Amino acid sequence: MKEFNDFLLKFKITNDKLKMEISLKDLVWLFHNSPENIGEDGESPFAKIKRGKRQEFAEYFVKMMLNDAPYEQDCFRWGIPFEDIFRELTESAEDFCKYEDEDE
Repeated sequence: MKEFNDFLLKFKITNDKLKMEISLKDLVWLFHNSPENIGEDGESPFAKIKRGKRQEFAEYFVKMMLNDAPYEQDCFRWGIPFEDIFRELTESAEDFCKYEDEDE
């Protein structure tokens, strides 16, 4: 098992799973500090999650992640970062991949 715990989003790799986890506190922090959430003063958040409403915010977030991706991408919203990484992987030369033009 391998763990990556130095970030807001924590990762754990087991023999058969990739687990990703974020605390609700960190998810709220990301929202409050998002470049998409800037108030008129250019520094403060435009919107903040109300005290005691983290669970509702997380449920909204998950429901949005389960929606179709915007811009006619053929995946769910949560699939967008996966597809970005997969695209880069097909353009790289990683040792763990066997590419179409390689001999067996």
